[in-house]
Amino acid sequence: MFGLTVGFAGLLIVLLYLNDEESYNTNNSNSNEIYRVVHKMSDNDIWASSNNVEGLKFKEEIPEINNFYLSRSWPNSKVVRVKGKDIYLQDILVGNPSFFDFFSFEIVEGSAQSFKESRSNLAISEEQAIDLFGKESAIGKTIEFSDRSFIITTVYKITGKHYFMPKMVVQFKKEPSGHWGSFSNNLFVKVNKESDLKLLNKKVNEVWFKNVTEPQAKKDGISIEEFFEKHGTTVILEPLKDIRLKTIASDAGPEGKGNYELIIIMLSLSILLIIISCVNFINLSIASATQRAKEVGVKKTLGLSKISLTQQYALEIVLQGLIAFILSLITVELILPSFNDFMKKEISILNFELLIKVGCIAMLISLLVGFIPAIYLSKFKSVEVLKGNVSRSKQGIFARNIMLGLQFLISGFFLSGSIIIFYQVDYMMNKDLGFEGDQVVLVNMNANNDRYKKYLLAKKELVKHPSIDVVTSNSYTIGGGSSNSTNVDYKDISVQTYANAIDFNYLQTMNVKLVKGRYLQESFASDTLKNILINETLAKKFNIYDDPIGKKIDAGFGDEVNDGKNLIIVGMLKDYHTNGLDSEILPTMMMHWNTFDWMKQNFWWMQFKIKPDNAQETIKFIENYWHANIEQGYPFRAQFLNKRFARTYKKYQNQKTLFLILTSVVIFISLLGLFALATLTIQQRLKEVAIRKTLGASVQEIMFQLIKNFLKITLIASIILIPIAYYLMQTWLDNFIYRIDMPILPFVITPIILTILVFIVVGLKAFKATKIDLIKYLKFE
Repeated sequence: MFGLTVGFAGLLIVLLYLNDEESYNTNNSNSNEIYRVVHKMSDNDIWASSNNVEGLKFKEEIPEINNFYLSRSWPNSKVVRVKGKDIYLQDILVGNPSFFDFFSFEIVEGSAQSFKESRSNLAISEEQAIDLFGKESAIGKTIEFSDRSFIITTVYKITGKHYFMPKMVVQFKKEPSGHWGSFSNNLFVKVNKESDLKLLNKKVNEVWFKNVTEPQAKKDGISIEEFFEKHGTTVILEPLKDIRLKTIASDAGPEGKGNYELIIIMLSLSILLIIISCVNFINLSIASATQRAKEVGVKKTLGLSKISLTQQYALEIVLQGLIAFILSLITVELILPSFNDFMKKEISILNFELLIKVGCIAMLISLLVGFIPAIYLSKFKSVEVLKGNVSRSKQGIFARNIMLGLQFLISGFFLSGSIIIFYQVDYMMNKDLGFEGDQVVLVNMNANNDRYKKYLLAKKELVKHPSIDVVTSNSYTIGGGSSNSTNVDYKDISVQTYANAIDFNYLQTMNVKLVKGRYLQESFASDTLKNILINETLAKKFNIYDDPIGKKIDAGFGDEVNDGKNLIIVGMLKDYHTNGLDSEILPTMMMHWNTFDWMKQNFWWMQFKIKPDNAQETIKFIENYWHANIEQGYPFRAQFLNKRFARTYKKYQNQKTLFLILTSVVIFISLLGLFALATLTIQQRLKEVAIRKTLGASVQEIMFQLIKNFLKITLIASIILIPIAYYLMQTWLDNFIYRIDMPILPFVITPIILTILVFIVVGLKAFKATKIDLIKYLKFE
């Protein structure tokens, strides 16, 4: 019953978690007709962003697409002016007028139509309206920010969880311009009901081919096949309802990406937990059948039918299953606060639909668990059981051994899996990342205006502080930052390459190693014009790893001052990780902020190398300067770089913790089952023990006879376990670009640990059996 309680509790927690993750966008009445437009690039990287022109083209040229919504990929934070006061607000979404056509929030005041009528109109959530205006109506009130004045025309209420959950929605100041190669915003399309997704994907790619692939190939003077191989982009329509858990892109929107892999692992493990609990239950029921054999024999002699006996014994176990389910509800209620804190969730057990489903599953499992031993019991022959011959049933012993072996198999998988996960997470946490982020503090900027100019001012002043060694910056920040990429050409090779704007002292601050050439230096004027650095990965892609210095490459972007052509490589950097170890190091080129002036739009983070002494006082000094000179009214958010990067493998640390907890629970349940089964089995052999002892057998010999069957089952289960565990854990390791080789030790140590546990648990019972009173068991012989 303890095993079933834990099994039901595990299943319920996982299903509550899954239900919470799957609830995203289910409250959207249009969810089946809405798709996000993502793009698969020539290097197989999938971008969640889109350009500003394709949405209108898709609507014009594809009859099934009836609307599109273009917006910033993430809501902004602003200091807004309300009733003459400056207030810092978050989650302000900027997009085109069709927001409410895509996100069907309940309109509390005003209307969705009134929001569309002017670019100066603003929609606000009911919660935010109450915060700002109290019980007054928000309609007609004015809010000012970004040098614009907005009038509230719409108040909406958010129910459930959605891709966007903004507190305010406004329109672009003017319709965004752009070209087919500029991926800067988020695009959704709305299609007619029951449109065929496969056909839609074909049609959007035909539009892309006509407007991008064909004319660009002609412009470059190459065949369409060559162009597609170098620069080919595939448009993919991603269902809104699948984005949270099953997105093929790295970005699942402002609310984040659900960990679908973790859910599958947890669900699989909870099912295994229930299986091992059921096996335990069935095993013990069958093993204890001999204790009730005479009862069965007597009842059969008195004329009770097999069906009646089966029902009676099955209902006994179903009642125990019901009690186990009730206890599991209590267990879940006690565990949920810790689970919510661990998973950063707000899950409640008060999901009656799910409780009913799990309750039905529990009853079905209880029926299954109950009928197997009940049928086994009901088949006893009256004559044999009344003679006491049931314990010699080969079928019963075989069934018992099979189920015990299954227990060892599952326990062994959990044990070996835990060891492998520990090795991989330990490898990730200790791997040389190619940079050193010790004592580097990052502070992000909020306001859009003059960020780079403010940085130069701060750099000049703050470096004077005795505890601040360096003030530096880059665009593609370690741990996840503002990214920009383009196709870069060297001779006839084209590579999708990430561009990282840096300050002169950035790489030295992070201790990124130089393989060949030199760093960018302030003393070289050309280092802000045409000179760039590349990483090892890009050098290998261009086949210039041995001699990269002086080579000229052409970038796919430029500006009025710098056309991006004939960029000169002056240094090659050792590869270093910017994202987690489940992402490969990308081909990257680095240039100074001034090389392309437009890249300063990607400036969001200042970085400070501070002395370890008095770190908190130093950060407080930076904060005071920040509020006085950089950003008034905005919160100051500082974080250490190493901690920020550590978030990239946080989910795998969670997997390790969960696996460790489940392994402990499974092994504990298995040992309980083993202990009880050993007790019953040895109890049935006490007369044999007495005879062996009378004939002069030693304690060791008697113990070996009692233990050897359990050891044999453990050995067979271990042999079967190895290929199964190897395959499943190899699949898990394949998720990582940078990973350990499959270790041999877990497959060696697991059988040893299981054997030791069998020796301890069964050995204790066997040793106790050797101390029995001989007269008690032999007096009737």
